[in-house]
Amino acid sequence: MALPTDEKIDFMICDAVRQGPDGKLDIAGYYPTGEIKLDPATPIPATLNLTFVFVLKDGEGRFRGILRLADPLGNELLRFELPEINKIAGFGHAMMMPVSQIPVTRSGNYAVSVELDGQKYQRLVRIYQ
Repeated sequence: MALPTDEKIDFMICDAVRQGPDGKLDIAGYYPTGEIKLDPATPIPATLNLTFVFVLKDGEGRFRGILRLADPLGNELLRFELPEINKIAGFGHAMMMPVSQIPVTRSGNYAVSVELDGQKYQRLVRIYQ
């Protein structure tokens, strides 16, 4: 068993994604900069529905995973245990995690992390008006 290396993990934020039988991802509403700008007329607090995608390009083995989301102050908004991940050597593995009703109470960097067998892989998402 070899855990993925952080530098070989791609991260995407989008509205929705699905994986076709040929392995390709069909992505809707992709945020290419890792930033989400809310309409200035949107009253805060607000909620967002987003899908987080972590693509594991290396590593191999069966891993237990946890998805976490924290607000700009470090308060944990979500903790979700993932189904067991079976990462096959030499092949990419896309982890697609839709999250509904994310509470946005302030602008700032929200931390999205996946932990695989205790190893944390964290990415920041800037949400602002």
